[in-house]
Amino acid sequence: MVLTEEIKEFISKAPFIPITTVSSNGDPHMIVVGKVAEVREEDILGFGIYKMEVTQQNIKDNGKMQVVLATMDGGPKGFRLEGQACIEEKLVLFKADKVQKLL
Repeated sequence: MVLTEEIKEFISKAPFIPITTVSSNGDPHMIVVGKVAEVREEDILGFGIYKMEVTQQNIKDNGKMQVVLATMDGGPKGFRLEGQACIEEKLVLFKADKVQKLL
């Protein structure tokens, strides 16, 4: 499992979460989303879709996605999650397969 208890705690406390997808031309596209809508087993995070037209197209094109979780609570710290995403009904589902500790 990639999502440790420490990372799950970050997820529950994050006031907003930057996510980045990549176009078929290799152009990054970053947006900020609110809370994670759900955390599923097997390292899967669900984000509610509100518009996100470019993000959705990038996910359909190649599925590459990064998620950043950060806090200043107790000093600066954070994580970058990398993995693959797909669209399922009204959710972006992101499966984390790599974690990099930040700060």
